[in-house]
Amino acid sequence: MKNSWAFILGFSVIIAFGLWGWFFQQSRKVQQTVRVVGYGTEEFKSDIVKWSVSFSERVSLNGTQDGYLTMAGKLEKFQALWEETGIKTSEFKVFPVNVNREYGQNGHVGYTLDQRVYIVSGDIEKVEQLAIDPKLFVNGGVIFDNSTMEFFSSEIEEIKKQLLGKATQNAYERAEEITSTTHLNVDKLISARAGVFQITEPYSTEVAGYGIHNTSSARKNIKVTVSAEFTLK
Repeated sequence: MKNSWAFILGFSVIIAFGLWGWFFQQSRKVQQTVRVVGYGTEEFKSDIVKWSVSFSERVSLNGTQDGYLTMAGKLEKFQALWEETGIKTSEFKVFPVNVNREYGQNGHVGYTLDQRVYIVSGDIEKVEQLAIDPKLFVNGGVIFDNSTMEFFSSEIEEIKKQLLGKATQNAYERAEEITSTTHLNVDKLISARAGVFQITEPYSTEVAGYGIHNTSSARKNIKVTVSAEFTLK
């Protein structure tokens, strides 16, 4: 009986050392991989515009009360004129009147009151035309000090996800091209790291390490890179 247990124990030790040796040899094998950088780019058109405008009024030292009344009248005119355009908005934001001191050679000479309004809409072409040619407001007695447009896409997150897939596929194709003259084939993706998104106006070469999100153009180009590593077989 003792001999049987000794035989079983000895046999188990041999198997254990054999398995340990096999796993050790496997761990010593260098896994062949290839690292590449994939690239994805796509052009898209914005479907949201944000138009920001501001108007102001300069008053004397004792004219702030009249200034507030004048600014209220300008805002009322602006809102009435906007209603005439018939442009649908998802947001119409009016900011409080801001008061800044004016100085001259003799010190404090008066105040400048200014107010900012922005409109968010999906009617890009209509808003863009109105911003380029604001005679409707000019003729109505509302002169803008500043007028800026920003363009956005409600589908930007979906566009980013699709572009990451394209960049990863491009990385795989580049890996295949690299190994095309060897006896090895691209196998599995073992790591991937996406770079920052560069969203610019079309045909722009501008890039930034922290990424870019240009809002000045309705048509945009989005770019991204993916650093990927594949095993070879």
